[in-house]
Amino acid sequence: MSPQQAQTAPAGGARVVPMPVKDRPLTAVPPVPNAASSARNATVRLELDCGPEAAAAARAAISMLHGCAPRELLDDARLLTSEIVTNAVRHSGAPTGSVVDLEVSASAERVTVEVVDEGAGFTPRRRTADQSPGSGWGLHLVERLARDWGVGTDPQPRVWFALSLC
Repeated sequence: MSPQQAQTAPAGGARVVPMPVKDRPLTAVPPVPNAASSARNATVRLELDCGPEAAAAARAAISMLHGCAPRELLDDARLLTSEIVTNAVRHSGAPTGSVVDLEVSASAERVTVEVVDEGAGFTPRRRTADQSPGSGWGLHLVERLARDWGVGTDPQPRVWFALSLC
């Protein structure tokens, strides 16, 4: 995420960082008519309040990209983003009142997602058979569905993934 933040507008537990027009309405970006590809590139950036509504706000942000990437990529991105935003809220150890930054970019061939939190960071571990069956699936799903993915800590903890058509 860029350290330069644009003016933000409230959006139910999230602050939308508008791009590129300051007062763009929060609706799906329509495809370009008669273009060689029926989709167009778009990026959504949000600052999510680190709380119980963060995952829902992240899923809604991906819905705004309808028409910018194939539906199956957006469906997978919605699931995986919900998982890693939930992980950032529940497991990052971020201080009370912190935010989770989300950036989603979509094109006709690819969707990339980056989630940055204010926590301590972590080292990813593979899911084991002795884990509770109701938890530990987030990064497992990312590993299974994403073409590329990774975890970083510089300058802040982040998880990213990229989905593309095979």
